[in-house]
Amino acid sequence: MSTTEKMALYRQWRPQNFRDVVAQIQVVYPLQQSVRNGRFAHAFLFSGTRGTGKTSVAKIFAKAINCLNPDDGNPCNECEICLAANNGSLMDIQEIDAASNNGVDDVRRLTSEIIFTPVLADYKVYIIDEAHMLSQQAFNALLKTLEEPPAHAVFILATTEPHRIPATILSRCQHYEFRRINQEDIVKRLRIIADELSLSISDDALAVIAQLANGGMRDAISLLDQVRQISGDISRDEVLQMAGRVPDQFLHTVAAAILHYDPDVLLHSIQELVMSGRDLTRFLLDLSAYMRNLLIAKVSRNPAELIQMTSAGLAQLSELAAQSSTEVISESIASLARLSSDLRFSPDIRTSMEIGLLALATRLGNGNIAQTELQEQHPIQASRKESPKHKAKATLKSAPREPVVETGAAEELTTAEAPEPMEGTKAAKTAAVPSLVHEDETLRIWQDVLEAIKEEHLMDLSLMARPAKVSRKDKVWTLAFDHSLAGQYACINEADSRATIRRILAECVGANVELNVILEDEPGAEAVTAEEDWMRKLKEITDKRSIPLHIDEELLNGGNK
Repeated sequence: MSTTEKMALYRQWRPQNFRDVVAQIQVVYPLQQSVRNGRFAHAFLFSGTRGTGKTSVAKIFAKAINCLNPDDGNPCNECEICLAANNGSLMDIQEIDAASNNGVDDVRRLTSEIIFTPVLADYKVYIIDEAHMLSQQAFNALLKTLEEPPAHAVFILATTEPHRIPATILSRCQHYEFRRINQEDIVKRLRIIADELSLSISDDALAVIAQLANGGMRDAISLLDQVRQISGDISRDEVLQMAGRVPDQFLHTVAAAILHYDPDVLLHSIQELVMSGRDLTRFLLDLSAYMRNLLIAKVSRNPAELIQMTSAGLAQLSELAAQSSTEVISESIASLARLSSDLRFSPDIRTSMEIGLLALATRLGNGNIAQTELQEQHPIQASRKESPKHKAKATLKSAPREPVVETGAAEELTTAEAPEPMEGTKAAKTAAVPSLVHEDETLRIWQDVLEAIKEEHLMDLSLMARPAKVSRKDKVWTLAFDHSLAGQYACINEADSRATIRRILAECVGANVELNVILEDEPGAEAVTAEEDWMRKLKEITDKRSIPLHIDEELLNGGNK
């Protein structure tokens, strides 16, 4: 095996001229122009995140200003100077690691040597890497030399933390900022390297590598060097496993277990995660990123442009997004962020994560958003909207908790409070069942209508319509208001309001409907209301005692505007 083959890929593929530098045109162009013109500063500061090309560009510039046969501002890499610089034997170009040579004595030794003329090249170039690690005394010792350097001296300071460089040093340097490299440019470079190595790797896998590199080309090439040890075709999931991340399918399983409330799957997944030896806190970040993709799939018209995922994975993601609401997904992301923060102070990360994810699934699994928190803040029950999974399992015993059933002038009773029929009245009890089922279905549809009104940002219309008592007969729907709610009645009875409600109601039932809006003292059929029982009783008390009542809109929204 040759010496080159033993080198890491990022060293083999380090750019040797300005043309090979990926992106960073804002730095490369002015430096190349200065080499062409032969006019350049004596001190430079290169700043930017790791792996974006600071040291590589510094070495290219050092070669270019000393090259015997420069090519349009680029070093030729063939002359004596360039070859010596490439193999590290040129004494006139020195690279200093400020992390280990950060004392004042190190800088004094450098400044004492700088007065001597170059051995072979025209300029002595000092590349000080991690310059922010220099001590304050070392910066002070370097200050005078930077202010009045010899004509043959050029300084290039490279740092990831420019804010730690003293202002006196900054003012004497030309500052160039290196930006994070976008994923598209990283993928193009990785594809060139992979083809050169005859490496069979999919575009999706390269996209994942670019995403994990977070804008750093060196990190991306290092990860490619790591995954090339895999035999055969390299897929996206294999890259994720090699990087210590969980595959998309595993994240989908956990996300679905939370949103559909499946504690068994959730606990078994955590067990599998622990046994695989993966970092639990890293997993929570990956799960948050998956939930973010879920939110994008829910609200974006073209999620494929914003999500780096295979077509099969994107289809699976979109299917799960269609089964969840935007509010639930958003709340899950916020809750995962809080849980990730809390785990830093937990003595038992696994137990804390199990409890946190189970609590999250309990809150969100039925479509409820922070229902437990609302109950702690206010002694009232938040409106419950069940997911399709739980609606399928709903029974007569559990479903009709909220509807108010009225018959003439009889006292209002919730179905949960209705007395059990006396023995011997089996026929009457049997006859009541279809009526209750009909009322429950009516209420469910009306609650969907109110949610649809809110989604169209018609909050005032939703608030006005909420206390209405709803009944239906065939295709005719009736909204009845109590005589004390004349203002609400007037608002809903307006032509625009009636047209909006009728349109949304028709969409929910899938057929044309007729809509009547009446006051309570007008004759009407038996009705149900989407207004909470606690709100109705509260209004009765305030009406009797002449107490002005203001209902907080945030409270009606479950604490989430």
